[in-house]
Amino acid sequence: MRNKVIILCLCLCCAVALVYAVSGKPHEFQKSECGLCHIDVEKSPGNISADITRSCGKCHATLEQIQSHPSDIYPSLVIPDDLPLHEGRLTCLTCHYTHPDKNRQRFIEKDFFLRRIDRGPAFCSACHVIDENKHIVFDKVHVGTYVETSRKTRIDSESLACIECHDSHITTPRSSLGAGVWKHGAEELLPHPIGITYEKSHNRKKGDFRHSSMLRKELKLYQGNIGCGTCHNMYSKEKYMLVIRNDRSALCLECHIK
Repeated sequence: MRNKVIILCLCLCCAVALVYAVSGKPHEFQKSECGLCHIDVEKSPGNISADITRSCGKCHATLEQIQSHPSDIYPSLVIPDDLPLHEGRLTCLTCHYTHPDKNRQRFIEKDFFLRRIDRGPAFCSACHVIDENKHIVFDKVHVGTYVETSRKTRIDSESLACIECHDSHITTPRSSLGAGVWKHGAEELLPHPIGITYEKSHNRKKGDFRHSSMLRKELKLYQGNIGCGTCHNMYSKEKYMLVIRNDRSALCLECHIK
């Protein structure tokens, strides 16, 4: 019985997401749906659920895969007043409106309900410093070097975005990069291949690696290829933004058999 209830709940959640996907009217909620975000919309309309990200995720099932900025963090930067924090934390509502304003035509679907007219780097500059190459300047991130070894394959878009910011030698945006090796800035960290097939790596020896079916789900492969997101997650709360909780050696041993 319990399993049937769980399955029913999952089906209802999928149905809600599907309705919003096909209705053509995103964020135009019915009164009965206020409880998705509001604790008590009648008595206290400004009292929003503490877990805003989860509330958004009830309809945006693939939220973590498409969002371009981490949420539920306490920012160290000064945030403008028109980009509100929730209990001191940066959330989806910091950059986006929830309800479309019918009296102000710019707040429609194609503008992603952004709280400002600006788009792209201009919007990001509200909080971040943007350099002449339209890149966000991160003062405290590690830098390294990426060396292309093959143009026969292309690295995934997530890895491309990582490398564009973390490689100090890349000064202009790239539309693509071939497979290669990322050389971490720290000397104690070994270079790591990016964009190569995990199962058919040219330097793989039989018995040295676990089969991909044995890898933990946190270690993502990109159409079978290794990417920056295989070991790191920009939304991770762990040290070095690792995808699993523990030290770097434990992460290495998830793939490597020593």
